[in-house]
Amino acid sequence: MKKITFLMATFAIFVATVATGFVENVFACDFCLVSQGIAPLETQRGTGIKVNQRYARLRRVYSGKDELKYDALLNPRPLEEYWTTEFTVFHALTDDLTLLVTAPFKKNTLRGHLHVAPDGTAEVHSEVKGDVTGLGDVSAIGRYALVKRHTLDTDTTFALVAGIKLPTGRTDAKTSDGAEYLDAHLQLGTGSYDYLAGFSCNRVSGRFALSANALASITTNGEAGASEHRFGHTLNYDITPRYRVYGEAATPTGAHVFLSLGANGEYRQREKLAGDVVANSGGHTVYIAPGVMAAVGSHLVLELTYHQSVYHELHGIQTGEDFKASGGATYMF
Repeated sequence: MKKITFLMATFAIFVATVATGFVENVFACDFCLVSQGIAPLETQRGTGIKVNQRYARLRRVYSGKDELKYDALLNPRPLEEYWTTEFTVFHALTDDLTLLVTAPFKKNTLRGHLHVAPDGTAEVHSEVKGDVTGLGDVSAIGRYALVKRHTLDTDTTFALVAGIKLPTGRTDAKTSDGAEYLDAHLQLGTGSYDYLAGFSCNRVSGRFALSANALASITTNGEAGASEHRFGHTLNYDITPRYRVYGEAATPTGAHVFLSLGANGEYRQREKLAGDVVANSGGHTVYIAPGVMAAVGSHLVLELTYHQSVYHELHGIQTGEDFKASGGATYMF
Protein backbone atom coordinates (compact mmCIF):
# COMPACT_ATOMS: atom_id res chain seq x y z
CA MET A 1 0.00 0.00 0.00
CA LYS A 2 2.84 2.35 0.80
CA LYS A 3 4.34 1.75 -2.65
CA ILE A 4 1.11 2.45 -4.47
CA THR A 5 0.30 5.47 -2.32
CA PHE A 6 3.61 7.10 -3.15
CA LEU A 7 3.27 6.35 -6.85
CA MET A 8 -0.21 7.82 -6.89
CA ALA A 9 1.00 10.91 -5.08
CA THR A 10 3.78 11.64 -7.57
CA PHE A 11 1.51 10.88 -10.49
CA ALA A 12 -1.17 13.15 -9.03
CA ILE A 13 1.26 16.05 -8.97
CA PHE A 14 2.11 15.46 -12.60
CA VAL A 15 -1.49 15.79 -13.73
CA ALA A 16 -2.15 18.68 -11.45
CA THR A 17 -2.31 21.97 -13.24
CA VAL A 18 -5.68 23.46 -12.69
CA ALA A 19 -5.06 26.79 -12.02
CA THR A 20 -1.57 25.97 -13.11
CA GLY A 21 -2.83 26.47 -16.55
CA PHE A 22 -5.36 28.13 -18.75
CA VAL A 23 -6.60 26.51 -21.93
CA GLU A 24 -5.54 28.02 -25.21
CA ASN A 25 -8.33 28.14 -27.71
CA VAL A 26 -7.61 28.10 -31.39
CA PHE A 27 -6.18 31.58 -30.94
CA ALA A 28 -4.05 30.56 -27.95
CA CYS A 29 -6.21 32.66 -25.67
CA ASP A 30 -5.47 31.89 -22.01
CA PHE A 31 -8.73 32.55 -20.28
CA CYS A 32 -10.12 29.16 -19.36
CA LEU A 33 -8.78 26.78 -16.76
CA VAL A 34 -6.85 23.93 -18.29
CA SER A 35 -3.17 23.93 -18.98
CA GLN A 36 -1.84 22.75 -22.31
CA GLY A 37 -4.69 20.35 -22.78
CA ILE A 38 -3.96 18.46 -19.57
CA ALA A 39 -6.79 19.00 -17.12
CA PRO A 40 -5.40 20.03 -13.73
CA LEU A 41 -7.84 18.08 -11.66
CA GLU A 42 -5.50 16.08 -9.44
CA THR A 43 -3.16 17.36 -6.75
CA GLN A 44 -1.21 15.88 -3.92
CA ARG A 45 -2.91 16.23 -0.59
CA GLY A 46 -1.24 18.94 1.44
CA THR A 47 0.04 22.41 0.65
CA GLY A 48 2.34 23.47 -2.14
CA ILE A 49 3.22 25.90 -4.89
CA LYS A 50 3.83 25.42 -8.58
CA VAL A 51 5.58 27.66 -11.10
CA ASN A 52 4.82 26.87 -14.73
CA GLN A 53 6.19 28.44 -17.91
CA ARG A 54 4.18 28.04 -21.11
CA TYR A 55 4.69 29.03 -24.72
CA ALA A 56 2.42 28.84 -27.78
CA ARG A 57 3.05 29.85 -31.39
CA LEU A 58 0.51 30.45 -34.17
CA ARG A 59 1.73 30.95 -37.71
CA ARG A 60 -0.37 28.70 -39.93
CA VAL A 61 -3.70 29.76 -41.44
CA TYR A 62 -6.63 27.38 -41.85
CA SER A 63 -9.88 27.41 -43.71
CA GLY A 64 -11.90 24.80 -41.89
CA LYS A 65 -9.72 21.65 -41.91
CA ASP A 66 -7.37 22.81 -44.68
CA GLU A 67 -4.18 24.80 -44.22
CA LEU A 68 -3.91 27.63 -46.73
CA LYS A 69 -0.91 27.41 -49.03
CA TYR A 70 2.11 29.61 -48.50
CA ASP A 71 1.72 32.02 -51.40
CA ALA A 72 1.70 35.75 -52.05
CA LEU A 73 -1.67 36.08 -50.31
CA LEU A 74 -0.21 34.99 -46.99
CA ASN A 75 3.37 36.15 -47.43
CA PRO A 76 4.56 37.06 -44.87
CA ARG A 77 2.45 34.87 -42.66
CA PRO A 78 0.98 36.23 -39.43
CA LEU A 79 2.79 35.44 -36.21
CA GLU A 80 1.33 35.30 -32.71
CA GLU A 81 3.36 34.24 -29.67
CA TYR A 82 2.16 33.72 -26.12
CA TRP A 83 4.43 33.45 -23.07
CA THR A 84 2.71 32.73 -19.76
CA THR A 85 4.31 32.34 -16.35
CA GLU A 86 1.82 30.91 -13.86
CA PHE A 87 2.02 30.81 -10.07
CA THR A 88 -0.32 28.33 -8.41
CA VAL A 89 -0.90 27.70 -4.72
CA PHE A 90 -2.85 24.61 -3.64
CA HIS A 91 -4.06 23.54 -0.22
CA ALA A 92 -6.06 20.52 0.97
CA LEU A 93 -8.92 21.81 3.08
CA THR A 94 -9.96 18.23 3.93
CA ASP A 95 -8.89 14.74 2.86
CA ASP A 96 -11.25 15.00 -0.11
CA LEU A 97 -11.39 18.72 -0.94
CA THR A 98 -8.49 20.72 -2.40
CA LEU A 99 -8.46 24.43 -3.30
CA LEU A 100 -6.17 25.85 -6.00
CA VAL A 101 -5.59 29.48 -6.97
CA THR A 102 -3.57 30.59 -10.02
CA ALA A 103 -2.19 33.96 -11.09
CA PRO A 104 -0.82 34.12 -14.68
CA PHE A 105 1.65 36.74 -15.89
CA LYS A 106 1.61 37.00 -19.66
CA LYS A 107 3.36 38.45 -22.68
CA ASN A 108 1.37 38.34 -25.93
CA THR A 109 2.97 39.34 -29.22
CA LEU A 110 1.48 40.03 -32.66
CA ARG A 111 3.51 40.37 -35.87
CA GLY A 112 1.12 40.69 -38.78
CA HIS A 113 -2.67 40.70 -38.56
CA LEU A 114 -4.78 38.21 -40.52
CA HIS A 115 -7.67 40.10 -42.13
CA VAL A 116 -10.62 38.17 -43.58
CA ALA A 117 -12.92 40.14 -45.87
CA PRO A 118 -16.70 39.56 -45.95
CA ASP A 119 -16.30 37.68 -49.25
CA GLY A 120 -13.94 35.18 -47.59
CA THR A 121 -10.65 36.40 -49.05
CA ALA A 122 -7.76 36.66 -46.61
CA GLU A 123 -4.65 38.78 -46.46
CA VAL A 124 -1.99 39.58 -43.89
CA HIS A 125 -1.42 43.18 -42.81
CA SER A 126 2.26 42.86 -41.93
CA GLU A 127 2.47 46.43 -40.62
CA VAL A 128 0.08 45.66 -37.75
CA LYS A 129 2.09 44.76 -34.63
CA GLY A 130 1.55 44.75 -30.91
CA ASP A 131 2.87 43.60 -27.54
CA VAL A 132 1.17 43.48 -24.18
CA THR A 133 2.58 42.30 -20.84
CA GLY A 134 1.02 41.96 -17.40
CA LEU A 135 -1.30 40.08 -15.09
CA GLY A 136 -3.91 37.85 -16.72
CA ASP A 137 -7.17 36.53 -15.29
CA VAL A 138 -6.84 34.91 -11.86
CA SER A 139 -8.71 31.64 -11.28
CA ALA A 140 -9.80 29.62 -8.26
CA ILE A 141 -10.92 26.01 -8.40
CA GLY A 142 -12.00 23.30 -5.98
CA ARG A 143 -11.52 19.57 -6.50
CA TYR A 144 -13.60 17.01 -4.60
CA ALA A 145 -12.68 13.31 -4.65
CA LEU A 146 -15.82 11.16 -4.94
CA VAL A 147 -14.07 7.81 -5.37
CA LYS A 148 -10.78 6.65 -3.87
CA ARG A 149 -10.17 2.91 -4.14
CA HIS A 150 -6.87 1.37 -3.14
CA THR A 151 -5.79 -2.26 -3.39
CA LEU A 152 -2.43 -3.98 -3.16
CA ASP A 153 -2.07 -3.75 -6.95
CA THR A 154 -4.06 -0.73 -8.14
CA ASP A 155 -5.17 2.79 -7.30
CA THR A 156 -8.31 4.39 -8.72
CA THR A 157 -9.63 7.91 -8.15
CA PHE A 158 -12.52 9.93 -9.56
CA ALA A 159 -13.02 13.60 -8.74
CA LEU A 160 -15.35 16.46 -9.64
CA VAL A 161 -14.05 19.98 -10.22
CA ALA A 162 -15.71 23.39 -10.12
CA GLY A 163 -14.33 26.91 -10.14
CA ILE A 164 -14.44 30.47 -11.40
CA LYS A 165 -12.20 32.73 -13.46
CA LEU A 166 -12.06 36.38 -12.40
CA PRO A 167 -11.67 39.36 -14.79
CA THR A 168 -8.37 40.67 -13.41
CA GLY A 169 -6.50 41.05 -16.72
CA ARG A 170 -6.68 44.28 -18.78
CA THR A 171 -8.70 44.29 -22.01
CA ASP A 172 -7.70 47.64 -23.54
CA ALA A 173 -4.25 46.97 -25.05
CA LYS A 174 -3.62 48.58 -28.45
CA THR A 175 -1.37 47.97 -31.45
CA SER A 176 2.16 49.38 -31.41
CA ASP A 177 1.09 52.51 -33.31
CA GLY A 178 -1.88 53.05 -30.97
CA ALA A 179 -4.29 53.13 -33.90
CA GLU A 180 -6.58 50.30 -32.80
CA TYR A 181 -7.25 47.79 -30.05
CA LEU A 182 -5.68 44.37 -30.21
CA ASP A 183 -8.06 41.49 -30.92
CA ALA A 184 -9.75 39.85 -27.95
CA HIS A 185 -7.50 36.78 -27.93
CA LEU A 186 -4.41 39.00 -27.67
CA GLN A 187 -5.66 40.87 -24.61
CA LEU A 188 -4.39 39.87 -21.17
CA GLY A 189 -7.92 39.19 -19.89
CA THR A 190 -11.47 38.65 -21.04
CA GLY A 191 -13.36 41.07 -18.80
CA SER A 192 -15.77 38.27 -17.86
CA TYR A 193 -16.56 35.95 -14.98
CA ASP A 194 -16.40 32.41 -16.38
CA TYR A 195 -17.58 29.26 -14.62
CA LEU A 196 -15.70 25.97 -14.72
CA ALA A 197 -16.82 22.38 -14.25
CA GLY A 198 -15.27 19.02 -15.01
CA PHE A 199 -14.05 15.65 -13.82
CA SER A 200 -10.87 13.64 -13.50
CA CYS A 201 -10.39 9.87 -13.52
CA ASN A 202 -7.06 8.18 -12.80
CA ARG A 203 -5.96 4.56 -12.66
CA VAL A 204 -2.55 3.33 -11.49
CA SER A 205 -1.31 -0.24 -11.73
CA GLY A 206 2.33 -1.00 -11.05
CA ARG A 207 4.51 1.14 -13.28
CA PHE A 208 1.59 2.12 -15.54
CA ALA A 209 -0.89 4.96 -15.03
CA LEU A 210 -3.77 6.26 -17.10
CA SER A 211 -5.65 9.54 -16.69
CA ALA A 212 -8.76 10.87 -18.43
CA ASN A 213 -9.97 14.41 -17.83
CA ALA A 214 -12.52 16.90 -19.10
CA LEU A 215 -13.14 20.53 -18.19
CA ALA A 216 -15.84 22.87 -19.53
CA SER A 217 -15.84 26.66 -19.34
CA ILE A 218 -19.17 28.47 -19.34
CA THR A 219 -18.42 32.01 -20.43
CA THR A 220 -20.27 35.27 -19.78
CA ASN A 221 -20.18 38.70 -21.43
CA GLY A 222 -16.86 40.51 -21.20
CA GLU A 223 -15.10 43.12 -23.26
CA ALA A 224 -12.35 43.64 -25.78
CA GLY A 225 -11.20 47.19 -26.29
CA ALA A 226 -14.28 49.41 -26.34
CA SER A 227 -16.69 46.66 -27.41
CA GLU A 228 -18.69 44.02 -25.61
CA HIS A 229 -17.21 40.60 -26.32
CA ARG A 230 -18.03 37.05 -25.34
CA PHE A 231 -15.82 34.02 -25.93
CA GLY A 232 -17.58 30.79 -26.85
CA HIS A 233 -18.13 28.01 -24.32
CA THR A 234 -15.21 25.60 -24.22
CA LEU A 235 -14.60 21.89 -23.67
CA ASN A 236 -11.08 20.65 -23.02
CA TYR A 237 -10.31 16.93 -22.72
CA ASP A 238 -7.39 14.52 -22.60
CA ILE A 239 -6.38 10.91 -22.13
CA THR A 240 -2.79 10.25 -21.10
CA PRO A 241 -0.95 6.98 -20.35
CA ARG A 242 2.25 7.18 -18.29
CA TYR A 243 5.04 4.76 -17.44
CA ARG A 244 7.59 4.91 -14.63
CA VAL A 245 10.94 4.27 -16.31
CA TYR A 246 13.18 4.90 -13.32
CA GLY A 247 12.88 4.53 -9.56
CA GLU A 248 11.05 2.18 -7.27
CA ALA A 249 7.82 3.12 -5.50
CA ALA A 250 9.27 1.73 -2.29
CA THR A 251 11.89 4.49 -2.14
CA PRO A 252 10.01 7.76 -1.60
CA THR A 253 13.20 9.65 -0.82
CA GLY A 254 14.82 8.74 -4.14
CA ALA A 255 14.23 9.92 -7.69
CA HIS A 256 11.47 8.78 -10.03
CA VAL A 257 11.09 9.45 -13.74
CA PHE A 258 7.85 9.11 -15.72
CA LEU A 259 7.31 9.27 -19.48
CA SER A 260 3.91 10.07 -21.00
CA LEU A 261 2.27 10.25 -24.40
CA GLY A 262 -1.14 11.89 -24.35
CA ALA A 263 -3.83 12.88 -26.81
CA ASN A 264 -5.89 15.94 -25.99
CA GLY A 265 -8.27 18.34 -27.63
CA GLU A 266 -9.91 21.74 -27.30
CA TYR A 267 -13.34 22.61 -28.66
CA ARG A 268 -14.72 26.15 -28.58
CA GLN A 269 -17.97 27.62 -29.78
CA ARG A 270 -17.98 30.81 -31.82
CA GLU A 271 -17.45 34.20 -30.18
CA LYS A 272 -19.76 37.19 -30.14
CA LEU A 273 -18.70 40.80 -30.69
CA ALA A 274 -21.20 43.52 -29.77
CA GLY A 275 -23.90 40.85 -29.83
CA ASP A 276 -23.05 39.57 -33.33
CA VAL A 277 -21.60 36.11 -33.96
CA VAL A 278 -17.98 36.17 -35.17
CA ALA A 279 -17.94 33.78 -38.13
CA ASN A 280 -14.17 33.26 -38.08
CA SER A 281 -13.90 32.01 -34.51
CA GLY A 282 -14.17 28.79 -32.57
CA GLY A 283 -13.47 25.26 -33.69
CA HIS A 284 -11.67 22.07 -32.69
CA THR A 285 -7.96 21.32 -32.34
CA VAL A 286 -6.34 18.01 -31.39
CA TYR A 287 -2.79 17.50 -30.10
CA ILE A 288 -0.33 14.70 -29.46
CA ALA A 289 1.58 15.46 -26.26
CA PRO A 290 4.75 13.63 -25.19
CA GLY A 291 6.05 14.54 -21.75
CA VAL A 292 8.52 13.71 -18.98
CA MET A 293 8.29 14.19 -15.23
CA ALA A 294 10.90 13.71 -12.51
CA ALA A 295 10.03 13.49 -8.82
CA VAL A 296 12.99 14.31 -6.59
CA GLY A 297 12.42 13.05 -3.07
CA SER A 298 8.99 13.71 -1.60
CA HIS A 299 8.87 17.49 -2.09
CA LEU A 300 10.01 18.48 -5.59
CA VAL A 301 8.53 17.59 -8.99
CA LEU A 302 9.87 18.79 -12.36
CA GLU A 303 7.95 18.36 -15.62
CA LEU A 304 8.13 19.17 -19.32
CA THR A 305 5.44 18.65 -21.99
CA TYR A 306 5.34 19.35 -25.72
CA HIS A 307 2.06 19.63 -27.66
CA GLN A 308 2.08 19.16 -31.41
CA SER A 309 -1.14 20.03 -33.19
CA VAL A 310 -2.22 17.23 -35.54
CA TYR A 311 -5.78 18.19 -36.47
CA HIS A 312 -7.62 21.47 -36.99
CA GLU A 313 -11.28 21.99 -37.82
CA LEU A 314 -11.77 25.71 -37.39
CA HIS A 315 -14.81 27.81 -38.23
CA GLY A 316 -14.14 30.08 -41.18
CA ILE A 317 -10.56 31.27 -41.76
CA GLN A 318 -8.28 31.56 -38.74
CA THR A 319 -4.74 31.20 -37.51
CA GLY A 320 -4.11 27.85 -35.84
CA GLU A 321 -1.50 26.70 -33.36
CA ASP A 322 1.74 25.18 -34.62
CA PHE A 323 2.72 23.85 -31.20
CA LYS A 324 2.71 24.51 -27.47
CA ALA A 325 5.24 23.69 -24.77
CA SER A 326 5.31 23.95 -21.00
CA GLY A 327 7.72 23.31 -18.16
CA GLY A 328 7.08 23.54 -14.45
CA ALA A 329 8.31 22.89 -10.95
CA THR A 330 6.11 21.92 -7.99
CA TYR A 331 7.24 22.14 -4.38
CA MET A 332 5.23 20.61 -1.54
CA PHE A 333 5.70 21.91 1.97
